[in-house]
This record gives sequence, C-alpha cells and structure tokens, in this order.
Amino acid sequence: MPTSCVICGNTDKRVIFEEFDIDVFACKKCGHVFSSYNIDPNYNDYFNNKLINSKEQFWWDEAHKAMYNDFCQRFIQNKKGKLLDVGCGLGYFLKTVSAYPSWEVFGCEISPQAVNFAKEKLGLNNIFCGSIQDSDFNKNSFDIITLWDVIEHIPEPDSFLKHIFTLLKKTGMLFIHTPNINIQLPKARLKKNLKGMNHDIHYLEAKDHINIYSMETISRILYRNDFKQIRFIHLKPIQSVSGSKSPVLKFIKNLWYYFSVVLFWLTFKRINFDNLFVVAKMEK
Repeated sequence: MPTSCVICGNTDKRVIFEEFDIDVFACKKCGHVFSSYNIDPNYNDYFNNKLINSKEQFWWDEAHKAMYNDFCQRFIQNKKGKLLDVGCGLGYFLKTVSAYPSWEVFGCEISPQAVNFAKEKLGLNNIFCGSIQDSDFNKNSFDIITLWDVIEHIPEPDSFLKHIFTLLKKTGMLFIHTPNINIQLPKARLKKNLKGMNHDIHYLEAKDHINIYSMETISRILYRNDFKQIRFIHLKPIQSVSGSKSPVLKFIKNLWYYFSVVLFWLTFKRINFDNLFVVAKMEK
C-alpha cells in the first residue's frame, strides 16, 4: 500500500471511495487522489490474448479515431519530426500518425501481446517492448512524446518523467491524456449509488489507475520534473461510452464535451470537467 502522497510526500490521507475492497485515498494536504492497490510496476498483461478481440479493437481504433485525428490536425499536419508514443498499446495512434510521411514514428509498450498485435496486424515495426527506462532511444531525439492513458498507471511517476525529459529535444513537447479526478470521482460515486458495485461497470479502476490527477496535481509533478510551459487543451472525446456503439450515448457524451469546453473558457480555465489533455514543453 502506498504510504505517502507522490505529489507532496504527506502521509496523512483519508478514504474517499471504496472499489471492490480497494481503498482510494485523497491526500489531506494537497488533495491528490491515489489507490491503495499495490500494483506491480512491471505488470505487462493489461493486453492479453483474450482482450484483443473485435470489441477491444473497436474501442482503441474506431472509437478513438476522432480524438487521434484532432491531435494530428493540431500538432502533426503540415509539420515534420520524430514522435514517440510511450505505452502505445495496440498501436492505433501510431498507425494514425504514420499516415503523415513527414513524421518518423516510434512506440514503447510493456505488453508483449500488444506489441505483437501492432506488428502483425498493423505493420508497425518501430516498437520497443519493455519499459521506457530500459529502452535504447537516443537522448534529445524526439520532437513529440505522447502518453495516452499511461501516467495514471505509474505508481512512482518522477523517475518516469525524468527519463522522458531526457529523450525530448530542447524544443520538444510532451503530451499527456489522463482521467480527471474532478469528473471521475463524481461519476464513480453516482454509478455506485445507482447500481451498487458491479464488475461490469468502470468506476475509478483502482487496480489499474494508481494516481488520478487534477489540473493542479499533474501541473505540480510536471513542474518539478523541469517541464515549464504547461497548458490544458481539449480534444474531441472518445466516440463511445464504455465500449458501447449506442448513438444516443455518443450524442450525450459529445454534448457533455461541448459543455465542458464552454465552461472551461467561461471560468478562465479554472474549471475543467473534461479529461485532462496536457501539453508540456521544456527548458534545458
């Protein structure tokens, strides 16, 4: 069980949610939310042969396509460079970027099953299988490094971010997509109150999401790892709710997205009920 907060080091915490006998804590000093689950830092079976089926492919491919294309229109189109996707999963984001011939794309993924899928099914060969700290990528070599749904799985993010910092060029950019505790926790509590605890429902995913960030807490951990220019953006949402293909649920999700964007700007970027999309640049 984590004994202290990774953001401020405080050991005083309180339980704010319980998920299948796993306590989720909030730090009493800085408010950071983290799971009590003792995850194996080298756990590599998130994608297994059973999971890589048509439903799983729909989720990572078709449902994510609008989000990935939105990213490319902002940061890839009409530019050139070298991109590394850390925790690249099945490889669908890399496949999207590889359609731009002016970009070299590389991946890093700890799951052998996912790497095999990306190579055999998507034809992606520039993927290192293992942790980023064990990779042989050259320092100061990437224009963009992306972390799609990765940092919440990392129990000790400082050494992870420090290594990523060394791989970026001086003018490079780190992009992070991660859940936002300010919306995830109310949703989890609502689901629990309405339906109780059900293994078919996603709550806070306490066995996988060890650190769940807010704008404030993820900014703090990025600043202390030498990322100085930090801003929050919005990308189109995943076009599915929990893997469903329901057009009604998709419509509601998109409506919520537009509401969140408007609220973000009306409150001068203080209230964010969208997922966290973080752009961080560096000073070396």
